Amino acid sequence: MKRNFNMKALFLEVQYEEVPNALDLMKQHKMGREKDDGRKNCSSSSFSHPQNKSQKGNCLGCLPEDALFDILTWLPAECLLSSARYTCKYWAAMICSSDFAEKHLLRSKPGIFLQSTKRPYGAWFLDVKDNGEFGVTTLNPDFPGRFVNSCDGLIVLYENARGVLNVTNPVTKQRVKVPMLLSPNLMYPPCAVVRVPRTGEFKLFASRVLTESEVCYCHWHVLRLGKDSAWTRISVEPGDFEFRCTPIYTGGNDLYWITEKRVIVMDVEKETFQQFPLPQGPHRWYAQYLKMENRLASVIWVAGEGFQMQVFDPDSGNWNLYHEMKCLDYPTGDIEFLSEFFALWINQELIIKLILLPTLNTLFFSYDMKTGGRLKKIDAIQEGSFDVGLHTNSLVSWKNTLPLSSLRS
Repeated sequence: MKRNFNMKALFLEVQYEEVPNALDLMKQHKMGREKDDGRKNCSSSSFSHPQNKSQKGNCLGCLPEDALFDILTWLPAECLLSSARYTCKYWAAMICSSDFAEKHLLRSKPGIFLQSTKRPYGAWFLDVKDNGEFGVTTLNPDFPGRFVNSCDGLIVLYENARGVLNVTNPVTKQRVKVPMLLSPNLMYPPCAVVRVPRTGEFKLFASRVLTESEVCYCHWHVLRLGKDSAWTRISVEPGDFEFRCTPIYTGGNDLYWITEKRVIVMDVEKETFQQFPLPQGPHRWYAQYLKMENRLASVIWVAGEGFQMQVFDPDSGNWNLYHEMKCLDYPTGDIEFLSEFFALWINQELIIKLILLPTLNTLFFSYDMKTGGRLKKIDAIQEGSFDVGLHTNSLVSWKNTLPLSSLRS
């Protein structure tokens, strides 16, 4: 059994890097322990405490269980799985419990999932540091498909040649292959993994567009991860269903499907829909859509002016101006590019992907929306053939979930 993780190392890492108030936390718990005459109750977790006192002392030293629980939730997910859980059976039970995974998720920062667009689809996780730089972690190289979207640590991968979906947690290595529903060779697979806030349940939504008697119909389907083994059709609707991008989940109950003329807002718990028209205008050109915290945002080219970022209000169906950008001046000289994509929004920064000419390789830049300053090349991503997505490393599994409200309230 591996034992490359010890208590002293934990304190050093947590105290000085991850949890600045770790000593205060331990003092508070120690005072509480003295008041209740040594009786401790770890109310924040459901794992079983060890009954052997000598084993318990070896694992925890002088720390009460709830203090250790809190401190460990600040460590990176990879560290917990590769090192910390091998310290003893008690730590392993704690780290592998569903309530620990939920608490750890609340303290995990979103980062960038970087993936090669060429087989074997190697992938990396870019952690955004406080100074704006990126820490790079190599992920499991065995990715059977391209990144579609992510939710609470689960990633949807799409094998376009076969029309197969895979849902995986790249940290825990759990994976499930979903029966084929989509037509092969789709540019934007209309599917998304979401999480119902009230129940903590993961769902996979997908749509399939079929033409029947010269009328276009969208067949909406859902698959409840960990419960269903097949898709369930929830609705069929005629209309215009030329999707502009993959569905965008902003958290909560809202999942957005964007067509040429409409925004379709799906309530992921009730599995019902609302529809709103997209604004039209002669000077607007090809809006791009992305998640901005818990809101849907669009970036639109306005002829002669530059770009506008607008955010969507699902209650009124209106789009409100959030930020304006002049024509972008990339700081690498006279580079020629085919197109620019506003890939994602993170920490008040827009991540922009350029498709270069003549190689069709990619370069990535960040634009600080707080200052509206110069574009900055992301040196952590070399020129190549890559895609990016917003992702959070977590220990969460679809096999054993908790209501999110139980920890976020």
